[in-house]
This record gives sequence, structure tokens and C-alpha cells, in this order.
Amino acid sequence: MNPIHRLGKQAIFVYLLIWFVGSLWMMAVLGSSNFQGKLLGVDFALYHEYTSFGFAGALGGTLYGLRMFHEHYQELTTQWIYWYLMRPILCFGSAIITIILFESGIMLLQVGDSMSARISIAFLTGYGYGKFMEKLRDLTTTFFNGKNTNGNGGNGSDTPK
Repeated sequence: MNPIHRLGKQAIFVYLLIWFVGSLWMMAVLGSSNFQGKLLGVDFALYHEYTSFGFAGALGGTLYGLRMFHEHYQELTTQWIYWYLMRPILCFGSAIITIILFESGIMLLQVGDSMSARISIAFLTGYGYGKFMEKLRDLTTTFFNGKNTNGNGGNGSDTPK
């Protein structure tokens, strides 16, 4: 692949920096409880905690992205543009889902019910997004493939394969 030209590298850096500072800013705004109102019909008073978890995940993912950007600046090629653009967004969503999975009891971890503990888990989910996806794959394999107890290999069919 072609290396990213200097302007492209600067654009990626600015994009990640905006996500980093913006995530910190939005967590502060949401934590201040002064943010009221609706956006596209969604009442943020009901979902401000989950939004905080999302921004904590985006913060972790962006921090990891900035670290990788710094470490691999000279080797950056165009194949990595998508990775840098999508990482904060994917980490935002995965952090929220992680907290929901912990709250539902599907994923077990001894963490206090405090907001700071949940924000920490959301941040770590964003920072370790790749590891989180591996655990999620293992979890879905366990749930949906299961152990072969009835001879059908977990495929839902009554006929053996």
C-alpha cells in the first residue's frame, strides 16, 4: 500500500485529538448534570450514564490509537486509515455494551456499582478493544454453539450431520 502523505497523517492526528479532547469534555459535561434536553427525540437525562460510558470507551480507544499513531508514524499506509477513523466510534459502542453485559450478569467481574468503577471498565474496554472482541467471540461461541449434548453439534437441527 502507498504510504500516507504528511497531510493525511496530520488529518488522522487531528481527528484522534478531537475525539480525545471531545470525549474528556463530554464526560465532564455529562458528569456535571447540567446537560438536559432531547436530541433526535432521545431524552439524555435517561441515558447520560450510558453516554458517559461510551465517551469513556472512546477515550480509551482514542488513547490507544494515538499511541499506535506515535509508535508507527513512519510505517503508516493507507490501509490503516479506516482503522484510525473507526476506532473511537467502535470503542464508544463496545464500552456501552460491556457495561450492559456486566449489569445483566452475562459477563461476570467483581466490580463495585460506583460510577467510577463502571467508567473505568468502559475505558479499559475502549483501550483493549481487540481483546474485548476476542472475549465477545468466545462468549457468543459458548452461548450459541454450546456443548454437544444431543448429537447435533449445536446446529439446532434434529438430524445428525
